[in-house]
Amino acid sequence: MSESNVPQMMAELSKLGSTEDALAALELLEKNRREQYFIKYWAPITEGQKEVLRGFVPGIKTFVVTGGNRSGKTEIGSAIAVAWALGKDFFRGEPAWEWVESLPIPDPPNNIWVVGLDFPTIRDVIWHEKLRFGKDHPPFFPKDPKILEARDGDFRALFKNNSILTCKSADSGREKFQGASVDLVWIDEEPDVDIYDECFQRTVDCGGKLFVTLTPLTDIGSGTRVPWVFGLHEQMRAGQKDIAFGKLSVLDNPKVPPEEKERLRQKWAGHHEEGARLFGEFIQRQGLVYSLWNPAKHIVAPFRIPNEWRKIVSIDPASTGVTAAVWGAVSPEGDLYLYREYYERNLVISEHAKNILVRNAGDIIDFWLLDPKFGAQKNAETHRTNLSLYRDAGIPARLADVEEDFGVNASLEYVNATVTAGSRWPKLFVFPGMKNFIWEIGRYTWDQFHKGPQKGLTKERPRKRDDHLMNAFQYLCAIRPRPRRLGGPQRGEDKISAAQRNSYT
Repeated sequence: MSESNVPQMMAELSKLGSTEDALAALELLEKNRREQYFIKYWAPITEGQKEVLRGFVPGIKTFVVTGGNRSGKTEIGSAIAVAWALGKDFFRGEPAWEWVESLPIPDPPNNIWVVGLDFPTIRDVIWHEKLRFGKDHPPFFPKDPKILEARDGDFRALFKNNSILTCKSADSGREKFQGASVDLVWIDEEPDVDIYDECFQRTVDCGGKLFVTLTPLTDIGSGTRVPWVFGLHEQMRAGQKDIAFGKLSVLDNPKVPPEEKERLRQKWAGHHEEGARLFGEFIQRQGLVYSLWNPAKHIVAPFRIPNEWRKIVSIDPASTGVTAAVWGAVSPEGDLYLYREYYERNLVISEHAKNILVRNAGDIIDFWLLDPKFGAQKNAETHRTNLSLYRDAGIPARLADVEEDFGVNASLEYVNATVTAGSRWPKLFVFPGMKNFIWEIGRYTWDQFHKGPQKGLTKERPRKRDDHLMNAFQYLCAIRPRPRRLGGPQRGEDKISAAQRNSYT
């Protein structure tokens, strides 16, 4: 029954003889209408869902909803996506108007993408259970051919107001996400960052929005190659105003029976995934390398570095990708101050060297350090070492004399001494302008075994990801630089071998 038949039904009701019959018929009419237009009657059933809908305001570009299994995050994503396709006017005077009214839904037609991790998820959960046919509730799509045409073959819905909703699988690759202008992208669970980046790009020209729902099991130490959702969370905490987060708990969902909630509590109690599974909280399944890093203590107000302090530049180069460098200064007490950084990608050595010298701004540098593995490699075209190419470009670099762990333990001693009362080891302090360094050190984790009997256990080396400035920092710490002693012998090169020292003179 479509809404156009309502007047006819009302006329039929007026002919019924008793009030009881009329009420029964009205109840049946309302039940049928709820089945046919469930989206008009859907309403948030938990306080978390209400908070999410209240928080998705016009100034928000990306809204992320974290929630445990069965917390209702996919349901709220379905409601948002279909509401965007139908437009606000479709809901005026309806029960759902209460939550639709404040949403930043543009006038139709709108282009909506629904992104799932893989094809089975799109087909079985999002399309069949939520949008098209329903399972534990009627479908979010109206059952009215005068409103939309649902194409089950390609998981696409064409609305009569010319809106289009298309389901897309993240595992189809980034190329499948190019070209269109999209008003809303709903991403269910966390794909690789290249999918998110492409979706974000599709919304730029039309001021579109991104709505993300996930169980936050992909943290800073595992899962996708780049944990971009955790990155968004950190950007929000740092004050970025166009990113918002909402959180749902499975224990608040009235559709989950009490006995099942109790089973969930017992299953996950004390487990490292308890916070994510039950409450939608971010977890960290692998330990931070610099677990004592504390911005409140390590980051200090910038000041002019005295000329008499020893200054060192440490470079972590790359043939492709990011080349990074840190500027360090050693105080008379032996403390290490990192005061400047370089972070650029996809340039040749001569261009990096030129940029680093410009960034140096005329500072008198006592010595320059270079990654020993990269520096010893020979260039394929010139058959000269990369170290020689840096020297030819004006940087008198020497290979860093790293320890077996490439300076990880030495750098840990600097970091930990800053927050350890009474420590006699030199301390580390960082200027706030070291934004990339600060970003990396807060996400730098130990690697773990990904298969076999040791799966999930931590290895004894850091994970190779977002570590460019960390490497440069470790090369610097490995030489354990000493302060300059005015009028006396220079002691900053204690950890550089005699053979190396002679080769540089």
